[in-house]
Order: sequence, then C-alpha cells, then structure tokens
Amino acid sequence: MSPEWNKGSRKQLSDELGRDMELASALELLDPERSDPGYWMRFRSRVMRLAGPELARRRLMGEPSLPDVVMSWSRAVVPAAMLAAALAGIVLLRDHAVPQPATVGVEELLVAGVQGSTIPAELERTQVAFASESF
Repeated sequence: MSPEWNKGSRKQLSDELGRDMELASALELLDPERSDPGYWMRFRSRVMRLAGPELARRRLMGEPSLPDVVMSWSRAVVPAAMLAAALAGIVLLRDHAVPQPATVGVEELLVAGVQGSTIPAELERTQVAFASESF
C-alpha cells in the first residue's frame, strides 16, 4: 500500500463506494475468476444444488412451534445440565474437610452482646402464666 494511506489522504485512494482501490487491486490476485471465467456462477449453482434437499426440508417444515423449539433446545441443555449436576455432586462428595458453621438459635442472636439480664431471664424469675401454657 502507498504511504499516503497513513497520512489521511484516503479520499484519493478510494472509489465512490468507499473501497480502498489499492487493496482491491491487491486482492484481485486472489480472485479465482481471474484465471477461471465463470467460477462464481458455477460455485453458486453447485452450492444451491447441494443445499437443495436441506432447503426443501426446511421449507416443508413451516414455522416451528413452541414444543419444537423446546425439543431442539433440550438436545443441548439436558446433557449440559446432567454434566453440571454430576460435577457438582463430585465436588460436594469429595470436599469433606470444610467445617460446618455452628448453628445459633434466634434467642441467642437477639441477646448477643446485651449486658445485664434479658427478658427471658427476667420471666423465669417471676411467676407469669401465659394463656398458651394454661390451655
């Protein structure tokens, strides 16, 4: 490419569609139609001939319904979910060294850090009868 490309004078090197003409001329060497006229027409007809049965099958299928879409997804999602569950099971069964957190009751959490006697301690000292205890 010419050194003008880096200097900002790109307008001189491009055509009305904005293509870089120097790059286009360099890429023309790779065009198979340069040495074989009619290459792209033969290529298109070969691709359309080979894709014909699949295109006909898709045309006959019509619009996919919701169950069709779910079934197509399930082919990929179900094995991936089974693999993830198996890996999670292996990790959980293998890792026994993790200490379990100590369980703490709600009452203990409510009175943690409270100085002096708490309400349940005061209630134990006095004789208070609740309706739920007497019935």
